[in-house]
Amino acid sequence: MPARNALRFVRRRIRRMVRRALRNSLRRRGRAVRSQELTAYPLSPIDAATLWPQMPRLDTEVVATRSPENLLLRSGIAAIGLAHLPHVPRTSVLGVKRGLRYRAVVVTRELAGGSAWEVVSLRLARDIDNDAVECLLAAAANEMVRRGGKRLLMRYAESSPHEDAVLGAGLRPFVAEQLYAIPSRNVPPGNGPFRTVVRSDRPALFRLYCRAVPESVRRNEALTQQEFRAIYDSHDVAHEFALDLDAGMGLWVGIGDREARVMAGTVPRESLDLSLDLIEAQPSRAATLVVAEYQPEVASCAEARGYALMGTRLVSARRMAILNPLKEVAAGISETIPVPQ
Repeated sequence: MPARNALRFVRRRIRRMVRRALRNSLRRRGRAVRSQELTAYPLSPIDAATLWPQMPRLDTEVVATRSPENLLLRSGIAAIGLAHLPHVPRTSVLGVKRGLRYRAVVVTRELAGGSAWEVVSLRLARDIDNDAVECLLAAAANEMVRRGGKRLLMRYAESSPHEDAVLGAGLRPFVAEQLYAIPSRNVPPGNGPFRTVVRSDRPALFRLYCRAVPESVRRNEALTQQEFRAIYDSHDVAHEFALDLDAGMGLWVGIGDREARVMAGTVPRESLDLSLDLIEAQPSRAATLVVAEYQPEVASCAEARGYALMGTRLVSARRMAILNPLKEVAAGISETIPVPQ
């Protein structure tokens, strides 16, 4: 009897230890799952304005196409009631907090037309934080849909360590852009055969876009002139010039604060050289020439002039589904009318 009671006691202790170990394991697993679930919260304009002092701590930039601090500060100033300001684009700022500090922040802005939004900046406090990147991009897409947008654009470096997170958020790259450093040369000022582009040239510019850009790229960028407004706005150019040929506009040059672009149809090599001369002759010259992968003539002309290739970035997009609910129809009783014979 004493031996049997001792055996029962040992069995009960073993069962109790196993149940306790399983319970603790489930609790740890639940805590781990809850810690991995991140939530991105939209920031108010006042919060966005006060966020910019923390930008130096968020020193890992996933995408940098514009200055996010400027957008944040201008949005905050407009929110406190100061009118008579320059046009401030609609922006959306979302962040993932870690205690009282921000773990990651994303800034998006509405492009012309309202159908597309662009990721302006995505900053991280860590070197690699795929969970925060995927969470912020997914939340930015949902916020875009809530404001009436249909397509989210983003530019990031090729072979980026954050590419898996970007793909996990639903964005798919569709074209690559090569970035060339513009050398400093003493070029005499002047526009040469180019003229300044005016607002009435938008239809001709869209026709040049349809001729110069392959259909596989236009299917993801812009199929209509209304959608082309968003792509044109994402280029962020301040000065535009055009070269007219017999068939219409044959070459377009856009120069912004940081980047310059050339969109060429079927033009001779001399026209491409003149376009690069025009970029170098500008007093506020951009530092980077952006050449799409479907324009090898422009890339070869830039390399022949000594432009150094700095890198390649990918343009990705996520197109959201359009929900068209059916209208409710109430059943009614129709009166029968005799038809005369």
